[in-house]
Amino acid sequence: MCDRRLFVLIGLGAAILLTAVHAGAGIPDGLLFHASFNNQVTDADTAKGDKSCTLDANLDFRPAEGIIGAGLLQEPGERCSYSVPGNLDTNSGSFSVWVKPLSWSGDSRKFRHALTVTGVDDYVMLLYLYPIGDEAVFNYIRVNGKKPNEATWRAGTPVDILERGEWTHLVSTWGQGAVRLYANGKRVGEGLVAAPLPKADTGTFTVCPIEFWRHAQWSDPEEKTICDEIRVFDHPLSDDEALALYAAELPGGLPDLKPRLTIAVVPDFFAKRIAVTVTAAHLDQRWQERVSEGIRPEIVVSDPTGRVLNTTGAEADGAAPVTEIAVEVGEWQDGDYTVRATLRSGRDMLQAVETLTKPPTPWLPREMDWRATREVEPWEALRCDGTTVHYWNGDIELPGALPGRITSRGQAVLAAPVRLKTEKPATWGRPTVLENEPHRVTYGGRGRLGGCSLTYRTLVEYDGLVRTDVTLLPPLGGANIATLTLEIPVPKQVATWYRNPTCTEWSGEPLEEDRFLPYGWLGNEERGLSWFMESEANWRVGEGKPYISLTSEGDSIVVRLHLISKPTRIDQNLHYTFGFEPTPVRPLGTDLYTTRWAGGPYMKGVNTFVYGWRTQICDLNGRLLASDPAHQRAFVDRWRAKGMETRSYTCLQCTSNASPEYVFFKDEWNQPYGATFSGYKRGDDGTPYSMVGVCPQSSFSDFLVWCVREHIRNDWSGGIYTDIDGAKPCDNRRHGCGFTDAFGRTGRTWPLYAHRGVSRRLYEACHDAGKRYYSHAHSNWYSLFNAFNDGWAPGEQYSSKAMKNPYFYMEELPDRVWRSEFCSSTTGVPTFLLPQIGRLGDKGKREERGPSESCIAAAMAYGVPLWASLNKQVVEEVWAAQRAFGMANSTFEPFWRQKSVNCSSDQLRVSLWRKPNAWLVVVANFTGEEQTGTLTAAGTFTPVWLADGLAAAKGTTTITVPARRGALLRVAPND
Repeated sequence: MCDRRLFVLIGLGAAILLTAVHAGAGIPDGLLFHASFNNQVTDADTAKGDKSCTLDANLDFRPAEGIIGAGLLQEPGERCSYSVPGNLDTNSGSFSVWVKPLSWSGDSRKFRHALTVTGVDDYVMLLYLYPIGDEAVFNYIRVNGKKPNEATWRAGTPVDILERGEWTHLVSTWGQGAVRLYANGKRVGEGLVAAPLPKADTGTFTVCPIEFWRHAQWSDPEEKTICDEIRVFDHPLSDDEALALYAAELPGGLPDLKPRLTIAVVPDFFAKRIAVTVTAAHLDQRWQERVSEGIRPEIVVSDPTGRVLNTTGAEADGAAPVTEIAVEVGEWQDGDYTVRATLRSGRDMLQAVETLTKPPTPWLPREMDWRATREVEPWEALRCDGTTVHYWNGDIELPGALPGRITSRGQAVLAAPVRLKTEKPATWGRPTVLENEPHRVTYGGRGRLGGCSLTYRTLVEYDGLVRTDVTLLPPLGGANIATLTLEIPVPKQVATWYRNPTCTEWSGEPLEEDRFLPYGWLGNEERGLSWFMESEANWRVGEGKPYISLTSEGDSIVVRLHLISKPTRIDQNLHYTFGFEPTPVRPLGTDLYTTRWAGGPYMKGVNTFVYGWRTQICDLNGRLLASDPAHQRAFVDRWRAKGMETRSYTCLQCTSNASPEYVFFKDEWNQPYGATFSGYKRGDDGTPYSMVGVCPQSSFSDFLVWCVREHIRNDWSGGIYTDIDGAKPCDNRRHGCGFTDAFGRTGRTWPLYAHRGVSRRLYEACHDAGKRYYSHAHSNWYSLFNAFNDGWAPGEQYSSKAMKNPYFYMEELPDRVWRSEFCSSTTGVPTFLLPQIGRLGDKGKREERGPSESCIAAAMAYGVPLWASLNKQVVEEVWAAQRAFGMANSTFEPFWRQKSVNCSSDQLRVSLWRKPNAWLVVVANFTGEEQTGTLTAAGTFTPVWLADGLAAAKGTTTITVPARRGALLRVAPND
């Protein structure tokens, strides 16, 4: 093994870490496990833990040529597994393997696994090919799945690194702030990690299993893959170590791999400094000896004007401990910061140059205040009348810090005042108006609770949002509190459904939540009330006690947030922020049923489609800044002339890790628990990249808003469509997320208000130019920021269910979900179902009429428009019927409310759109059998769509609807 020594080069204002990586030895230090299969057995050659393999096979009888000597070719049903303890450190390490696909290639649309780690509680590690959607090869780690502290990290790359009949060297690393993926010595993927990874003392790791996940479509029982040279290391290999390992195992090596210096430069924009790391890599014996004597490189750091920021000298004084000292840059300048490193030994020297590009930042300084700054349509101005604020849809009374009464559409959504209480409720002094603007009103005041003083500020904004910041101040000497609870009583007639933020199966019975939830809502399709908190800071929940409870008490459902439910000594101030918002959050627009969405312009009747994926607008997915402005201008004009508007695709919580802005700001932008999507390539040079998580509380939001404004200023579309637009917890302290509370607990925060701020700014940017802002985030709806969506498209979460059952929308999607998550009247936000038939699994299901007819009939029964990702002919037929009817200014009456058309069968659901002189009636059969019913109405029936055999009839008609299908009729009402 080689000696790896660290040398520190200390100079004024510069941090230089000199690390030696020796090519002579080839294999990096820290080897825990090695299986070569060269002895014709599967047991490890060397191992710090158990060497034995679960696959007891004599490879003499099944020879396979490896990259070095023999390799392993497994057969179906076999598992080559080893023990984790001692052999693989789940906290920090690296795994390497050579793989040679014999029967497949990366684009074969099947799952392939190079490594799986199983048998560890709340932990999964995979090195695998993911074939669905944005297919990619991933280094994947998930901890605490489906728990409040769940975290998933990925590093991915396009699947074309794996070619049939070719060897590929894969290395996955984890720990020290990142997960990384290497292919043939080159880093091809990275994901940033927030918290330390868990260290397992149980479990097994399995190499190249066939059909690790058995599935009729997505697995391959006939897979043939040779694997070889399995190695596990006790630390994340560096880029140079991964390259050295590849060179050491590659037959013939890499002759051009010579001793060299590499430089890493990491900026901290807001601290105005740069950190520099210098590595002496791939050293031969002669250079190893010189470095061991303590020679130090000369480092020169200069700004874009050429001004030298600092230097380090080259005098040798022996090895030193590792030290990092920042390079202070003063005021940042756009352009290249250059770092030059020279390592001299007599007449010999190694040199390296690295640049750090500071991109232009016209989007700075940051916008830190999320509050509304002006009125925007369609909301009305607020009116403050003492302690009552009149908002667009009702009244909010604030006798103290918390709402005493809230109405929506003329009815109360509070059954009694919201209360903060210990044994007794808090008492409040009369609030003082601190701010009275048309777009926001702010109150302040004081109160008392259980021997403690209270101070508060309460804000109301034009959409009905209420935010209360309360500080509890204990008396001198402290106070003891057994309980602290926030009570929110909602009338039973309002509290039909419960969302948190998706609709939970609940019908009024007592319910307890055993974890912190940032958002909840009780309501029906007419009105409701949401509540929200960004974190569980200063919560003290007793063991076995709920965080949140819902109980039926008289005419109310009382929501209780159990902030403190065990005896607690209070000797510091406790701060809490409570949010409330009545629904609907905005007036429902008139274009709900005249907006016809599709994935492109090639469906007859479409007038809105999303554009901008991958390289359609820019070389990087979702960037919005047109690579070819003239082409984008012509594209928009061409389709606009045909009556179609584009909504340009971007992401609110992920961005390309190849963008110059991300490269420079990634540590501050990083959302360590956000989504990562790989398999992308730049449009200009084909460089692989990933879409990685960013936080709306970071300065990424300012960059995104600037991109949207530039996009709109150039009129490159009719508006914006933001993907990945839900809510994620974050603890990146660089941009202000995470908390340390008065009890010393740390945790993640949900940046809901920052998200609201960026959504509002995007809405304003679009509406100032007469454009629209749409978004998507499954069904995780949050009133405070989704209020600013002109269209919202949930439904992608049903991909796997629709794959298993193409009639899922009629057979399995519950009534409560249709009515609470997809009916636009519930929220006020136009909501469009994003169907998933044929997206995964059998693409032919979309070509069949049946599943699409069923889905669209179900959606119409609930008055839900949809994105037309269904059978083209079916969608065009329905759109033609709706266009002929004229959906503008029609009123939808759902089957549970409308009384104009009676049906003799309770197995048929009859809804309608009403205009003064015509009704468009949908009859839907959600059952598994054909149903016949007699329809009666004061008018004349005419068949429109799928009403086969139905003749025009006055007053009464009989219709037969096949199982899981529907039909459209038109009724001309009697004068």
